[in-house]
Amino acid sequence: MNNRNITRYIAAACMGLALMACQEDEWTGRVNSGFLVSLTDGTVNPNTRTAPAELDTPAAAGFTLTIVRQANGETIYNATCPSAPIEAEPGVYRLTAKHGSNLTLALDAPYYEGQIENVSVNNNEVKQVSIPCKVANALLSVKYENVDKIAEVYSAYGVTVTVGDKSVKISHDSAESAYFQTGSSVEATFNGTLLQGGETKSLSLTEALPDSFKAGDHVILTLRVSPDLGIEITQVEVKTATVAETIPGEWLPRPKVSAEGFTDNTLVMYETETPTAKFNFNLSAPLQELKFTLDFSDATYQSLNKTYTLSELSAEDRVALTGAGIVLPEIGATNASLDFSGLAAKLTGATGETLSNSITLEEVKANDRTQGEAQVYTIETLAPEFSLTVYPGDTWTKQFTATTEITHGNSEVILKDMAYEYSTDGTSWTTVQSSEVTGLTPGTGYKVRGKFRGYVTEVIDVATYPVIELTNGGLEEYSNVNGGTVTGGAFQNYGAQYEWTGWATLNELTACYCAWAAYSGNSRSSTMPKEHIRPGSDGQTSTWIVTMGYRPGAAGSSAHYTPGELFLGIYNEKGIDYNSRPTGVNFWYQYTPYDGDTSDIYIKVYSNDTEIGSGQLQETRTMDNYENYTMEITYNEQALSLKPTKLVLVFKSGFNTSTRDVTNSNNSEDPRFQGSSLYIDDISLVYDK
Repeated sequence: MNNRNITRYIAAACMGLALMACQEDEWTGRVNSGFLVSLTDGTVNPNTRTAPAELDTPAAAGFTLTIVRQANGETIYNATCPSAPIEAEPGVYRLTAKHGSNLTLALDAPYYEGQIENVSVNNNEVKQVSIPCKVANALLSVKYENVDKIAEVYSAYGVTVTVGDKSVKISHDSAESAYFQTGSSVEATFNGTLLQGGETKSLSLTEALPDSFKAGDHVILTLRVSPDLGIEITQVEVKTATVAETIPGEWLPRPKVSAEGFTDNTLVMYETETPTAKFNFNLSAPLQELKFTLDFSDATYQSLNKTYTLSELSAEDRVALTGAGIVLPEIGATNASLDFSGLAAKLTGATGETLSNSITLEEVKANDRTQGEAQVYTIETLAPEFSLTVYPGDTWTKQFTATTEITHGNSEVILKDMAYEYSTDGTSWTTVQSSEVTGLTPGTGYKVRGKFRGYVTEVIDVATYPVIELTNGGLEEYSNVNGGTVTGGAFQNYGAQYEWTGWATLNELTACYCAWAAYSGNSRSSTMPKEHIRPGSDGQTSTWIVTMGYRPGAAGSSAHYTPGELFLGIYNEKGIDYNSRPTGVNFWYQYTPYDGDTSDIYIKVYSNDTEIGSGQLQETRTMDNYENYTMEITYNEQALSLKPTKLVLVFKSGFNTSTRDVTNSNNSEDPRFQGSSLYIDDISLVYDK
């Protein structure tokens, strides 16, 4: 047996080869008693080995089964092993399976034998019997360690094996093995013809061989050129040959192709995708040949269109194929595949049509058998499908962020190379590489489109939000709409109700009575202007918001307590119509909490009744001076598709209603019973984006 076949058959063994020759799950015919026989490789554990698919029933083709009744030596069956039960009367039997002729000496002529005795069968019993078969003769193989060096010295060389008067030659270019009967006395001689002069060099190898060979002995001699240009033995191995290693090639299944990534021989993909496009070869022996034809519509790879034979592949073709992303197998590989995945990832599509790229597997050859008819596989490529969207929640006054919606294609690849174009007139376009388009004009309409390679999305319309300033953000525009009735008198502003343009307060609740009622009921405004000027301010007043106690109506009525409030909107209804998207609100403030209180300052942006953004400041410190603060608005990412319609901004002195008596006289314009105190000045919305 040749060395190449040795490797091949070891690979077959690793696939779990077993000679399940005669067994079948469903018996055919009616047998009252007898045997259902299977054959296994007796040199391995049959419980761990299974026959590969499409074994082509080797036992039926090559093994002879003999069944003998041991009581009288009667042969009841002597033929090829059938796949159906064999009828036998109740009794005790010896079963023998053989293949091949136990020749004195021959090349690649394995002889197999297996036998079991004392197998009893009862009436109405079909006994399943497994016969372990082994190599029953011996073999010698030769390997060469430095073939290139040997070829520089010898024009022809080989090893002659002799048993008695018979000889065979194992040539250097054939990887056969010499088979012979057990117990044989074997001689082996190396003979080589020198390149220089044509002289023949010989070396006896016999002393390296065992004196006698047992069944299944496999001797492997490894030779190399010696320093004096002769031949020397570098290694002698003695192994036990298995049936799986030595099984005849025609018993092995033909190569089978498994196409990974294809459905009904077709792979449909979109440009930029990275599909698997791979042909796996299920081989029982090393790959001998591969032929395939390429017919690509993709213009980039049409230069590859022709038929390739792997064993004859030129260096130029190999570079071209591997450079395109095709992974080729090697001749002699037992675990082989042809992988087009790398190339498929680079294929392009075309808008409105499909490009077909065909791969024809003409021949996959191993153990001198091919896979059958040629098979055509097609990779159909389409243009990637994507569109552009700019959500209201990704739009600001000076910028927007475009979202690429990818229907078909590789998101990572498309987004990496995506370009964005915008225009105010649809004629003159500005191109940017980032999906975040900045430097825009507030309150302006734009046309936007996306580009990837040669593909362009449909144009969409986007409008930046306008910059909307707060009315009376400095809080300098206010009026006393319900002062006392005694002009210039002592109680003129005691029950004053103040209004600020664009803002609202709780005045109607806490300052709803005129001067005299204010005096007697201690009713005052919880929000009022104060000449409490912060350093650097251009204004004349700040707004004082205080938690207060009051008693509406005549003396003796129940007292009430409430935090003061200043807010956008109208009395008892917070919020104004608003269609922009600020990033925050900036203001100056000074706070003095009472009884562990906390300020309640917040901003909210709504889309109808849905809150889409908010910010809050809950101050706990007692502050000696004004401080500037920007309260950022955090927008809800789940509300990207909603447009702002309403803005709520509230300044509230606190949460609790604790107060204390801070005056000695009821003549003060300030509330007599006060709690937490908040001063607010110069409020403005922030538009950073």
